[in-house]
Amino acid sequence: MDLLVVSVPSTRPPSALSALYPIAHAIEDFFERHPGTVFVLFSLIYLAIVAVLSHTKLLWLDELITLHIAQLGSASSIWHALSQAADPNPPLTHLAVLASLRLFGMHEFALRLPAILGYWIGLVSLFLFLKRRLPSIWALAGTILSMANAAFDYSYESRSYAIFYGLAMLALLCWSRAVDPAASSARRSLSLCGMVLALAAGISTNYFAVLALLPIAGGELVRPLSSHRRTHAPLSFRPFNLRIWIALALAVTPLFFFRSLIQTSIAHFAPHAWNKVSIDQVFDSYTGMVEVILFPVVALLVLAAAVYFLARMCPHCRAGLRPAWLSRLADRHANIHGFAFPEHEITAVFLLMLYPFLGYLVASLHGGMLSPRFVIPVCLGFAIAGTTAAHHVFGRLPSAGVIAVLLCSAIFLGRACAVRDTYDKQKQCFYQVLRHLPPTSNQPIAVPDPLMALTLVHYAPRSIASRIVFPVDFPAIRLFRGEDSPEENLWAARGLYDLSIVPLADFQHNAADYLILASDGNWLVRDLRNHSYPVNRLPANFPHEAIKGFTPLDHGDPAFFLGSGDRSDRTHRRPAPVPFNAQANLPEAPSLNANGQL
Repeated sequence: MDLLVVSVPSTRPPSALSALYPIAHAIEDFFERHPGTVFVLFSLIYLAIVAVLSHTKLLWLDELITLHIAQLGSASSIWHALSQAADPNPPLTHLAVLASLRLFGMHEFALRLPAILGYWIGLVSLFLFLKRRLPSIWALAGTILSMANAAFDYSYESRSYAIFYGLAMLALLCWSRAVDPAASSARRSLSLCGMVLALAAGISTNYFAVLALLPIAGGELVRPLSSHRRTHAPLSFRPFNLRIWIALALAVTPLFFFRSLIQTSIAHFAPHAWNKVSIDQVFDSYTGMVEVILFPVVALLVLAAAVYFLARMCPHCRAGLRPAWLSRLADRHANIHGFAFPEHEITAVFLLMLYPFLGYLVASLHGGMLSPRFVIPVCLGFAIAGTTAAHHVFGRLPSAGVIAVLLCSAIFLGRACAVRDTYDKQKQCFYQVLRHLPPTSNQPIAVPDPLMALTLVHYAPRSIASRIVFPVDFPAIRLFRGEDSPEENLWAARGLYDLSIVPLADFQHNAADYLILASDGNWLVRDLRNHSYPVNRLPANFPHEAIKGFTPLDHGDPAFFLGSGDRSDRTHRRPAPVPFNAQANLPEAPSLNANGQL
């Protein structure tokens, strides 16, 4: 007797996760069909976020230096100020800020707009660079990933860093298109011109932007070799694109025009710079700039390399792998050959990831100064490499692109919220300090910390700002703080600021009792006590620890002291003070020994 087997469909409801797959697929499809629309929406979100962060963040010393130089109002005046070591940077950023202020008026967002646009150019360029090799949704994920690190903090800071960051990525994009054999001759020529302009403009904002040539040069050295392996043609010099090398040579010509500015900056800042070249700064660049995405990206690269090599093992060998999920990933990639990017672009990205080491090499050869902010294009290399590795490993899984966008967005937004909270606390602390300054007293207020002095003058009411004095004693500053870079900035351009910048001897000679706003252990209090001037710390009960922040407004926790000048009754007590000498306070004065004596 035959048995009739009836198949009964399962009544188990679909899982919530499987129900989301069609939505994720629709999102990915929309991204592929409308990448321009998606990026416009993304750009509006970027603009809104930087507007909020810019509104929260106070202007600090470096930005106020940019502002005052830009306010000179002409290219010749700006050049003259830079030739006096008012700022160790070329003039393009100051000119861009000047144009922005004239167009949009005198407010913080206009001051920071060139940086905001410069960083946005980097986002556009990165998106287009990734989109040529990866699906659009993964290109957007990589673009968001590039924002989830400390380089993003410079996108709303009125300095050169965000601008040359964006131009470095633009130059890389233009180069990749200029050497694309599938592109038309006219398009390659246009891309080559774009590369030259991007590199030259970058150098005109920051001398360290010359590093952006090195990833392109490295990729260009590799490109003929990879072409030879693909085509099996005899290796010759013909594959070397002479136009690219001529273009790179043209791109560095601004350095010759800025030669005198470069030498002036080195002479003024290098001897006692806060950022002398050291290998520690190389590693600080990775932990301080790439920051939260550093170790996840490194882990992704290791995993992608493991999957790549395991996929080339025999199926039987892969089946015996432990853990099993690694075996399944290797099986998925068994028929995929290589990564999405050609070898010359992989080389360029790898050199971007080595940017801090390249910066260390260049700074060691010439200049003698290096800091993590000079090498922030390293974040572009890690964003490209991390996105490519993630796509290689997980790209064939359902909804992987949507998950990548959501994950990168969560990391970025979480970090942005934390940064905003820090800026808000810093602002509250700063105004706590400001409120504790006596608004009606005629006492001078000596603020020896350059980080605090210029910001205080900018935000304080006129009744307070007019009494603020910035005294300098360069040998003492170098002895007690170890560097004098910001003092060199302010002293060289002391006529630009609404701040009295004077030798300590002149201030002491004309002052009676005065208030000192500085951190404990500051150079001024130690210098005064070395000269037997009476100084007393005053009680100040207010929160101020967060004032150091990401872009500090003080070298330590601010405190109040009562100082005494030569006209004070307190200076007639014993022991008698040892008067200061104005010539001994100047930058060219000889150094002091460990006891504060010449």
